[in-house]
Amino acid sequence: MAESIASVLGAEPQRQLADGLEQFEVVAEKASLRVVIENPGRLTGQMKLWDSRGLAHHCDGRAFLFPAADAGHPCGCPNTMAERRARARAGQGPQPITTLLFRLAGCPDAGSFRFRSSSWRFAEGVQRIRTQLAAVGDAALCELAIQTVEFPTQNGRRVCYHKPVVKVLGPWESSAALSLAV
Repeated sequence: MAESIASVLGAEPQRQLADGLEQFEVVAEKASLRVVIENPGRLTGQMKLWDSRGLAHHCDGRAFLFPAADAGHPCGCPNTMAERRARARAGQGPQPITTLLFRLAGCPDAGSFRFRSSSWRFAEGVQRIRTQLAAVGDAALCELAIQTVEFPTQNGRRVCYHKPVVKVLGPWESSAALSLAV
């Protein structure tokens, strides 16, 4: 399985021992992958705030997800991502956790993989991407990429960061998708 995945990613599987068990690690240099996303529910956005006692706030931006006793009740987060970000920067609000479950288009039988990000930009696009996935109506062929963003600040300092991007390409058709090169 590791060899199949590595061939799709253009990498070599590396054997490692962890806790006495043989494991494989596949590290790819690719900045993008063709992936299959089964449905919009495979992309989720949550907000979490941790404190010294553990998880202090867990919601979807509108309603609590945890603890179970509070689930479904309004969480009190601001309506806009800009306001949420400002509160988080001040240490008074939760941070985004965006999770994507997908299969590799070039190796769909390898099972599901999970991509998780705390990027505010990625979190801001969750609803747009979910709407695009819903428009496909079934499993969608997508491109999952890590995009480099560079810009100068007002004081002239250069800033560089990486952000995840999902581009919905269309319906998943296994025979056609295998021939597509990234």
